Amino acid sequence: MWRMTRYNLARISQYLFVLVFVMCAAAIGVGQRAEAHVTGLSWVATSTPYIVDIGYDSDEFQTGLNARFDFQLLDEKSGNTTPYDHVWVRFAHGDTTLLATGIRRQQLGPTTLLYGFKDSGAYTLEASFRDEDGNDMAAVSFPVTVRTASTRLLDYVVPGAAFFAGIVLGVAGAYVVSRKKTGYETRVRGS
Repeated sequence: MWRMTRYNLARISQYLFVLVFVMCAAAIGVGQRAEAHVTGLSWVATSTPYIVDIGYDSDEFQTGLNARFDFQLLDEKSGNTTPYDHVWVRFAHGDTTLLATGIRRQQLGPTTLLYGFKDSGAYTLEASFRDEDGNDMAAVSFPVTVRTASTRLLDYVVPGAAFFAGIVLGVAGAYVVSRKKTGYETRVRGS
């Protein structure tokens, strides 16, 4: 029968320590790369009688990383979502158009565009919300600044090292605990 002894309590606390340490290391390692996609910012502009809300998930746009943009059209007076058929989106870098596409409004969830910037610098995002006949309902333009992605080795090594250190310490801790268990059982049986 299992009893709460000093040995069992010590064993449980060791397992909990190892579990918490591994989870913290994993959270640090994973969190470093995921942090750019959780801010939920947006650009808002009035285009009477509508309000255009373009959400984006990064407070800093970087080359080589995808950025998500969500498009929403609201009634200016009520603030309620206004139906539209599609949104025409254009990304320009100077006088060069990099992307020009239409995105159908989603019936469930946000109308979304995922875009990866290849070069740093000043961009322009233009969005035109249109009805089913293709007529403009609202049109807006926003500046987008893209910086060069960090290529510092430490930005990638530190989270990875913390994650693997957590795994190594977890395995080592489990080994030590299992060795102590074997030694304790031998002493108990020998008594």
